[in-house]
Amino acid sequence: MRREIQLLDSTLREGEQFAGAYFSAEQRRSIVSLLDAVGVPMIELPSPIASPDTRQAVEDLCALGTRAKLVAHVRCAEADVLAALETPVYGLNLFYGTSTELRSFSHGRRIEQIITDAVPLIKRVRAEGRYVRFSAEDAFRSDLIDLLTVFDAAVEAGAQRIGLPDTVGVATPREVERMIRLCAERYPGVGIEFHGHNDTGCAIANTVAALEGGADCLDVTVLGIGERNGIASLSGLLAQMYIHYPELLPSYDLTRLPLLDQYVAQSLNVAIPFNNPITAPGAFTHRAGIHTKAVLRNPRAYEILNPLDFGLVRSVDVGSRYTGRYAVGHRAVELGLNLGGEALADLTAALKAHAEQGAMNQEEVDAFIRAWNHTQTTSSEEEHLIWEH
Repeated sequence: MRREIQLLDSTLREGEQFAGAYFSAEQRRSIVSLLDAVGVPMIELPSPIASPDTRQAVEDLCALGTRAKLVAHVRCAEADVLAALETPVYGLNLFYGTSTELRSFSHGRRIEQIITDAVPLIKRVRAEGRYVRFSAEDAFRSDLIDLLTVFDAAVEAGAQRIGLPDTVGVATPREVERMIRLCAERYPGVGIEFHGHNDTGCAIANTVAALEGGADCLDVTVLGIGERNGIASLSGLLAQMYIHYPELLPSYDLTRLPLLDQYVAQSLNVAIPFNNPITAPGAFTHRAGIHTKAVLRNPRAYEILNPLDFGLVRSVDVGSRYTGRYAVGHRAVELGLNLGGEALADLTAALKAHAEQGAMNQEEVDAFIRAWNHTQTTSSEEEHLIWEH
């Protein structure tokens, strides 16, 4: 994959549309700095016209001097565009709904009116020397002829990138790849951006499909937060790239990702989802006996991601009724105990029986193993004294 691929993080725009989300000025600055440290090349900010505080936030964030390019997400309205152009953002991400649903129940414009509104604004942004992307909101429910008619006009007006958002999460990976490929062939030399919502659970799969179809800009948020079920998560997409497209990752510092996810989760007062790729609490924890035995021999047996590459470590959960003799023996050795085969089998059986009452944490497991060994050693010594007398 020789073309340059950019990730656009929208945590401070799409992400703050997540139910109950609110980021203070300090949190916004920290999130931008953490994203920049990870190596995310583009960061999307809300429209400066949204409120005086938002306008000031955009100004402050631009003043951080990040390597990442900061762009404003702006409606195709003259006042919105002019307000954004008064700030030092790198460029503007214009959008306009093109589906029948949005044209009927959101802005009420016909396709011809959309073009009439959008074209002068695209030209105005380009005349100011700024980057401009034009996105057709709800692209995957839009009539194909309508969609391409609007894109034709946007590209002719000077849009450097076109956006195809799956605004309601209705698309499948095959549909996404097919649509992106069609646009890539129709508009050579023009960038293509994909923004996929997770209403039906396909956000990451659809984003990978967009990448494989020819998109060069992929939208994400930290932890996948956003409107309703959110969009593709940064960690989820990086996990896919790590496995399938490692050549795209040299500019990223993956060891900074856990701190970023933890910071955003704490800022929102939510837990990192249990199934979040890479940074979930149990992402590199192995439990079942057959798994732990193989992983302790060779981690690649059951790990496709190397936790060390993300600044993390794997763990083996010994304190459950599913634990195995190999894992128990490994932990016993770490505690300085060398048990024979029969003793290890007895310890494993005892630990599993105890875990039937509830899972045990590492501290409880260690205490149990030491107590069991002490009891066995004491019993053995007492038996030896009896035989001596």
